[in-house]
Amino acid sequence: ALLEHGDSWQQVLAVLDWFVRHPRPGLYLRQLDIAGVDSKFIEARKGLLAELLDQVLPAEAVVAGALGSKQFEARFGLLSKPPMIRFRLLDREHFIGGLSDLTVPVAQFASLQSRVERVFVTENEVNALAFPSVRSGMVVFGGGYGIDRLGQAEWLRSRELLYWGDIDTHGFAILDRLRMNLPHARSVLMDEATLHAHRHLWGQEDPDKRFLGELTRLTLAEKTLFLALRDDRHAGHLRLEQERIGYTWAADAIRAA
Repeated sequence: ALLEHGDSWQQVLAVLDWFVRHPRPGLYLRQLDIAGVDSKFIEARKGLLAELLDQVLPAEAVVAGALGSKQFEARFGLLSKPPMIRFRLLDREHFIGGLSDLTVPVAQFASLQSRVERVFVTENEVNALAFPSVRSGMVVFGGGYGIDRLGQAEWLRSRELLYWGDIDTHGFAILDRLRMNLPHARSVLMDEATLHAHRHLWGQEDPDKRFLGELTRLTLAEKTLFLALRDDRHAGHLRLEQERIGYTWAADAIRAA
């Protein structure tokens, strides 16, 4: 390693020295003022620096479970790009400074002061963009299994919350996961009637990536449909993606919900 990085070893030592003097600094890489070193230098050598920092820092300054270059910031107490949430306001009366479509850090969404009464969550981006107007409504662009981040928004517990995902095994798995933090969430357009009304648009899940586990937070109707999908009772590896559902059918169901 010394031979491979010999030309830049003084900068490597400078980085180690800085972290020893400033363990878990709570800064972005861009904010580190180390003479002769810029953030790109560190970005390009995360593997080497992680190996060396593990040796020179005390155990309490290292998060042992944060592994790999993508977890470098978490391992050594740096800030990383915050996860974001995108949402659209569906009622002009609730626009924020004239804006209806916003993307904000999760922490800011969690502290959002909004008077909307009902919040929809949908996975497909175009569906969210084309979402019909709903009185006192908001639609959140879902994040798949990253939906856990919505649980940080305590204010959602006092709103109507409706989830619209694909009618497939993962759609119901994500709904189940959402209810882990927000148990009052209801599903919309994830029912037998919607599935069979769009039989001509059925597709297939990747057979190697289906969710085949148990789900404990579904309603009886939801679990019946999930088991039918999981056990191939209607068709093999059946999937109805949400963007295949007729727009009028979807808009009517959303407003009725």
